[in-house]
Amino acid sequence: MAPFLSKSKYMIGLQCLKLLWYMYNRKDQIPPHTPEDLEVMKQGRIVGEHAQLLFPDGIKIEFEFSPINMNKKSVEALAKRKPLFEAGFTFNRAYALADILLPVGKDEWDLIEVKSSASLKEDHIKDIAFQKYVYSGRGLKIRNCYLMHIDKSYERNGPLEVEKLLKKRDVTEEVNEEIRSVEENIARMLQTMAGPEPDLKAGEHCSQYCLLYGLCWDFLPPDNVFVLRSGKKIAFDMLDQGILRLKDIPDYIELNQKQSIQVQAARSNKPFIDKKAIREFLETLEYPIFYLDFETMAPAIPIYNKTHPYQDIPFQFSLYVVEKEGAKAASHSYLADGKSDPRPELLKRLEKLLGQSGSIVAYNAQYEMKCLASSAAAYPEFADWAENIKDRFVDLLAPFRAFSYYHPEQGGSASLKDVLPALTGSGYEGMDIADGRRASSEYLRITFGDAQDGEKAQVRKALLEYCGQDTRGMVEIVEKLAEIAK
Repeated sequence: MAPFLSKSKYMIGLQCLKLLWYMYNRKDQIPPHTPEDLEVMKQGRIVGEHAQLLFPDGIKIEFEFSPINMNKKSVEALAKRKPLFEAGFTFNRAYALADILLPVGKDEWDLIEVKSSASLKEDHIKDIAFQKYVYSGRGLKIRNCYLMHIDKSYERNGPLEVEKLLKKRDVTEEVNEEIRSVEENIARMLQTMAGPEPDLKAGEHCSQYCLLYGLCWDFLPPDNVFVLRSGKKIAFDMLDQGILRLKDIPDYIELNQKQSIQVQAARSNKPFIDKKAIREFLETLEYPIFYLDFETMAPAIPIYNKTHPYQDIPFQFSLYVVEKEGAKAASHSYLADGKSDPRPELLKRLEKLLGQSGSIVAYNAQYEMKCLASSAAAYPEFADWAENIKDRFVDLLAPFRAFSYYHPEQGGSASLKDVLPALTGSGYEGMDIADGRRASSEYLRITFGDAQDGEKAQVRKALLEYCGQDTRGMVEIVEKLAEIAK
């Protein structure tokens, strides 16, 4: 039997027909979702479950993998004239599950699509239009279409108020406009699924979030033209001309200063160094120097009082302190334990450790400053302290963002993860947790999930090692810059 085109596959087909074809014909070659992606999906499911609480008399259709069985059960449930959750309907070879179908009037229904995002996006309209096409084809009378999404202005204080957390937006007009193209899109996708692999080359239509990105772009060398800072248009022009490497970019191509530095570094295979600018940066540092890094979580559903949806909440810090030039760095750390709000204890410890003077060095310091300010706003006893230390922050990203130092191995990036190994040889290879997204998802999992004690201990150890590597790496970077600038 020919497969159904589900809503998720329809959205994939709009993104890339080649990816759609792989989904049906070579699914084993598609990389699995990362743990971080799975956490995002989990947050979406949690938001959907909270939306259902707004309709206490609703009926959830028990999921089955068979679209035909789901259609049968859902059609039978329509007669009950109750809000329906995850009802699935088929029309021709299209299949869609509805987050919420709300009965209105004598025989009409309102369609409510629930998203964990904080705003309306173009893809949401396409998603809902596909659903309306299927449901209308099945015989449902759809009156209005709504997007229900997170309201980021909501602040939790006490029990969660779902009616304030989620807001509903009427998108009927936009959906009715978009639905005109759905049938043609479906026909094209079904034809693609049944045919040979699409001859679709990598290009400007590609998204880096595509699961096939690594496969379609594996022809690029590491020093490729797409690492040019703010140079996407130039890169695609070069691709059209068959020029893939930075060092092969012709001299007649107009580049800005940073792009020129990248090409120069690629050709010489040596770093570009502006000693004067580096010295000027280092002169802004005052001892004792405090190297600070946070790990944060940003759940869609506020967990704690005095928090908003998607607010960055620090649950961990690592702090290295160098008292004077040449002194060995002393290490301090904090990792919240338990389900209570980590901010009061984190602020209390930092207030004691950071003292009254000395530079506070962070990589992309605006982020640490923002986390401190929002945390202190929730706990006013720390407000004056947080305000008073703002002027002590120094952003270690600055000399790399300005290209005062640039190594070809940075690949156009000024992030800590790329600068540290290129400049010092240290890095994150082999670590169980090696990036902030993974740190956040793992902390949420072991704190609010069902992880066993042994696993919790292992993850906590990995979190401490990862955050410590960030701050230890900053110490190494400053030491290396001082050596270079002599």
